[in-house]
This record gives sequence, C-alpha cells and structure tokens, in this order.
Amino acid sequence: MKMQNRQLFGEGVRRSSGGKARRYNLLAARLIADLVKGLLGPLGLEKMFIDIMGETTVTKDGATFLRKIDVEHPAARLLIEASNAVDNAVGDGTTSVVVLAGALVEKAEELLDMGIPPTIISDGYLNALDMAIEILRAISVESINSDRMIMESLAGTCLASKAFSHITEEMKIVRLIVNAICQIANFSNNYVDVDDIKIEEKMGSISETELVNGIVIDKTIDNSSMPHIIENARVLLLDVDIENEQTKADAQISISVPSDLGRYLEYGTQNTVQKIQNVLASGANVIFSRGGISPFAQNYFAKKGIMTVRRVKENDLLWLEKATCARITRDLDRITSDDIGFAAEVCQKFVGDDKMVFVDGCKNPKSVTLLLRASSKIILDEFHRTVLDCLYVLRDFVAMPRIVAGGGAAEAIISHLVKERSYLISGKEQIVIQKFAEAVEEIPLTIAINAGMDRVNTMTRLREKVSSQYNAKNQNSIKRVQAHNNNYHSYGVNAIERKIDNMISKRVMEPLMVKEQILNTAVEIITLLIRVDDVLIAKPVMDTHTHTHADGTSHSHRDGNKAHDHFDRLGKQQRPMHHYY
Repeated sequence: MKMQNRQLFGEGVRRSSGGKARRYNLLAARLIADLVKGLLGPLGLEKMFIDIMGETTVTKDGATFLRKIDVEHPAARLLIEASNAVDNAVGDGTTSVVVLAGALVEKAEELLDMGIPPTIISDGYLNALDMAIEILRAISVESINSDRMIMESLAGTCLASKAFSHITEEMKIVRLIVNAICQIANFSNNYVDVDDIKIEEKMGSISETELVNGIVIDKTIDNSSMPHIIENARVLLLDVDIENEQTKADAQISISVPSDLGRYLEYGTQNTVQKIQNVLASGANVIFSRGGISPFAQNYFAKKGIMTVRRVKENDLLWLEKATCARITRDLDRITSDDIGFAAEVCQKFVGDDKMVFVDGCKNPKSVTLLLRASSKIILDEFHRTVLDCLYVLRDFVAMPRIVAGGGAAEAIISHLVKERSYLISGKEQIVIQKFAEAVEEIPLTIAINAGMDRVNTMTRLREKVSSQYNAKNQNSIKRVQAHNNNYHSYGVNAIERKIDNMISKRVMEPLMVKEQILNTAVEIITLLIRVDDVLIAKPVMDTHTHTHADGTSHSHRDGNKAHDHFDRLGKQQRPMHHYY
C-alpha cells in the first residue's frame, strides 16, 4: 500500500486516512483551544510571545496570540483561521470561539468513542446550532442603538476582559470610546466606520489618554517662524506641490547662453509665486499639503502668519477632510470657498518628547482622534488592540441593537434549553445535541476556572439558578424565555466577586451579533473537521517560509521570514491597518 501511495502521490507526500486522520485533526484543534483557554474572562492571564527577531508581544487577545505562533498541522491552522474570521467579522470573541470549538471537539471525541458515525455528529451539531441561535435571539433584549448607557456597558464589559481592565474606572476610557463612536456614527442608518477614528500612540502616562474632536498629525510645522497656534482656523488641504515642478523621469537641461539660466530660474520662481498667490487668495491660514512646500514658499507664508504642514500622509489628509469639512484641492487655480474647512484651533504641542499638530474644535467632525498614552511600546500596542475591540463591539451594537447578558449567562441558558429540547428528538442525534449543550457550558466554566472558582460547584450552582428561572410548567421554552424578558434576569459567572450573579444587574452585556458569530463559526469549523477522513501533506519546498500577515492571510514564499509587505505603496503601507498584531 505504501508503494502504491508513493507511485500515486510522488515522493515526500504523507497520508493519513480514516479514523486515524480524524483523531489527529481533533487532537490538533483541542491543543490549540487548550493554548488560549487561560485568556478567557476578566481574570484570565496574558500570553507572551517572542519572535525570531526578538520582538516581544504581550497580549490577552486570542486572535493576536494565535497569529503569532507558527503551526504546521492543517486542522490547527483551521482553528486559527476561525479566530481570524470572528475578529474580521465582529472584532471580538476571538478567544471564546476557540474555547467553544475545543469543547465541541472534546465532545465529538466522546461521541466517536460511543460508536456514533461522524455524519450523525455533524448533523446533530448543526441541528443544535439552529436551536441555539433561536434561543439566543429570544433571550436578546432590543435596545436603541444610540443608548449611551448600553454602549458604556458594552464597552466596559469588553474592556474588563482585556489586559487593561484595572484602569476602567480610573481612566474613564469607556467614556472616551463611546464619545468617539457617537461623534462619527450614523445612527439612522445603523452604520459606523471604525476607520473614521484615528488612533495615535505616544509614550507617556495612561492618565494623559484623550479624545480630540479633530485630527492629530504626527508632524511639526514647516518653519519655526510660523505661528504655533491659530484660532478660528481656515484649513486648506492640498494634494499638490508648492515648489518648482520636478520631472518624473531623469532630465537634462542644456543652457548655452548665460542669460537663459536667469530666465529659467525666474520662470521657476514666478511659477511658485503664482501658486502662493492662489493660496493667499483663498483666505486660508492653515495649509496641509501632501506634496512639498519650498523654503521660499514657507518663508512667504510665515510672513503672512500662515501655518503650513507639508508631506502629510494621504490617509491623514482624508481624515482631515472628514473632520474639517474641507475638500482636497488638486488644482490651485480653482480654489473656492467650499474647499476651505474650519477648526476652532490648530496648534503645535509637545506630546511627550515629540511635537504634534492638533486640529481641534471642528464643527460636527466625522473623523476624530484617540490619542493613546502608555509607558512602553508593548503596552501601547496592547492598549491599541483593546481600544479597537471596544470600538468594534460598539459598531456591532449600532448595526444590530440587540444585547444578551455576558459572563457566560447566555451560554448557560442556551445549554439548559437545548438540553431540554433534545428529549423531543429520537435516535442517536439526541445524545449529540446533549453533548452540544454540555460543550456550550464550557464558556462560563472556563471563566470561573480562570477566576479561581471550583468547576463542579460553579456548574451545579449555575445550573440550579438557570433551571429555577426556566421551570418546566410551560413546554414551549421559547415562550418562557420571551416572558422573562419583561423582568430580565440572566445568571452567569461574576468573576470579579467569584460568584454566580445576575449579570444584567451588573451591567455585563454583549452584542447579539458577536454571540451569533461565535456559535456559527465554531460549529462550522468543527463539523468540517469531523467530516475530514483523509489528510495528505506534501513535502514543503526548501527555502520558503510560511507566515501570517496582519489581515490573517497565510502563505509561503522565499524570504517570508524577513520584513516585507504585500500592500500598495501609497495606501495601506503609509498607515498600518487598524489591526495591530
């Protein structure tokens, strides 16, 4: 048989098939889940990763950590991709989806040991998923997407599960995040573009973190003789140079008569002067240019009391356009009053040891800046990731304003009601659905274990609370759930106080969209793994390196272990993606 495989597949191809392949796949998935279990919950611990270049990452974000590690097994990579998928779709729940998938794998192994075929396990999981989604939507509470109290609770719950949970009250980070979302959100259309919130990082004290109703540019003004602060600023955004035009290719000018040299230089000066006159005629007193501004033009503007900032990144110019309501100008001969934006104040300030330009006090800005401060780059990166998770959670709520209780409360209710409904199903699928219900319980139990609570005591007390709430008097479980929404109680794990508590009264809640995405992704990945019964692995090509980029894309090529990117030159390369890994 080995000889036949060698002749069929070629040298270096490894094959495992049947139950052996399935077991290896499930084992690899379970090992990945065990790797991140300790991250879950408010009292979960951080992970540290040191790459081959010596760069250190300390994080409590599951997707960030999983992207860092290098795994070979395809089933393990599949689970990492599931975490990436949840991160890209809803921005949170990356650890929960892996923990739930690991629990489903463990229960699948038990079912396989019982002799239940993989197809029945797969069908049972999908049936149970439909029940879980139906129950989840029934226990969700509809809200108004502009409700600040709900938004602060959602952001607080998200922040409490991150590495910066200890600064939640002290720093009022939650309020800054909610203010940023409320400033840029289109509540009537249920839409938020998180990219409209610029996040800047600078070393310093966390207490100096602030929200700027405008844009902060990590540059300095062009000339020290220019004013360092301008009030009632009239802002002009340029995507053109104010200097002598340069040829795009190498060029050589031949001048045989000395007087021609003077005329050539005079023409260049007149061209620059004409551009300056056009800018002055616009009435602008603050200029941001993506192109260059010659020293001659800088001195001229400084004498007129005009502030200029040159070589501004393209994305910064786009943010300024949204914040100041200016329009980017590409033709200096056609500047109109509609091209001019407004800011109450434009100034250059010291932020730590560096100077930055603040465009603040914009009228109804549709782009704002969160200036994050921390004592080191490692902490700043994790702070950035934490804030992003909160922003995405609020985006999900604005898009679908329905919430469920956090702390594993929603999972506890789903587990109880799915198990109850499983008795109405005959055959082996009943056992599969019951195992699904047990797997869903792993979320609150993992939160409890990470908080130092006893697993058995937590399980019995949580089941007691949930079963007493949803008694069996009415056989229609969905109607019982909806009846409880009028006086909503959801018991989950209060990790901070280490007890079973009503999580709604503690303002611990999560968006329905995140919970649905976690359930859907976990079940889809595991049903796929269960159905795989043949794995073929080809011998890797020498001198290649498999790696994962910031967008979650994995591939192999030469020099993949060296710093590189696959982004266009003028776009994403200028500004890192909003995901910091």
